[in-house]
Amino acid sequence: MITVTHPLISIAMCTYNGGKYLRKQLDSLLNQSYPNLEISIYDDCSTDNTMEILEEYSTEYSQIRIHRNKQNLGYQRNFEANLKSCRGEFIAPCDQDDIWELDKIEKLFKLSEDNILVYHDSELVDENDAPIGYRMTTKLNFVSGKKPEAFLFFNCVSGHAMLFRKSLLEHIFPFPTKGFYDHWIVYVASHFGRIDYLNECLVKYRQHTKNLTDIRGVKRNETKLQTTISRIERENDWLNVCAEYEAKEKRSSYATWLLSKGQNRASNFFNFGFGYEIWKNRNALLHIPKQDEKKKFSFALRQVWGLKTKTIFK
Repeated sequence: MITVTHPLISIAMCTYNGGKYLRKQLDSLLNQSYPNLEISIYDDCSTDNTMEILEEYSTEYSQIRIHRNKQNLGYQRNFEANLKSCRGEFIAPCDQDDIWELDKIEKLFKLSEDNILVYHDSELVDENDAPIGYRMTTKLNFVSGKKPEAFLFFNCVSGHAMLFRKSLLEHIFPFPTKGFYDHWIVYVASHFGRIDYLNECLVKYRQHTKNLTDIRGVKRNETKLQTTISRIERENDWLNVCAEYEAKEKRSSYATWLLSKGQNRASNFFNFGFGYEIWKNRNALLHIPKQDEKKKFSFALRQVWGLKTKTIFK
């Protein structure tokens, strides 16, 4: 007779003024089909009724434990603190305003056997839980295997969709000051083991005016030129973060190599060699966005711009 073990899995939820949608999310967590869960909740000094709701639920459900920060840490640092406190063998980050399918953890756990991190697709819904006809894979290709180079410019793994082994924690702290925590986690994870995904929507990913990430690009109010310059700066910052990590951990990937090709970007107006190397390696570096060759070429062409180019437009 085969005995199925269910190691403790930690759901790490961070809250901040999330009372409007919080009950639906908590209900979806408490009714998960996976039988051995702790729900670790870090509140970042909410001023609405979030704490009242959390205290009400924690009184009734022993698997919930609540921590309230003494001062506001911000989204990234709050998740960092919460993840450090998790006791489970696996950890699933969680947003306060989504709704999880009741078999989400069970399905991801079954997939995790040979992987360090697993994730799934998500369906975007509006403020009233209605589907908006868009899922993460509408515009993104998912990545499996051990491919850190795929995450040097883009990310397809949302925090709310991932489940990873606790052993990964020893490699991901501290979070860098640039970029998003989920992008960082999957980039690091892909150095140390395989990642894999389920092509199923296991979360209703709520979209509203207070979302920190703009998946569909509907909240952008910059000019096209400002957007281009901002992207160049962000992409360069992220490459530097990745290269510093590779040097610290004595790991090799595309980041250090790419930056060596674009080492004069900060002081030059243009760096054609950098853009050319990205175009040559587009299948590895530009795999995640669903885009044709014309758009990939456009991306590589944008990388020709040196960071000094922005001074022309000031």
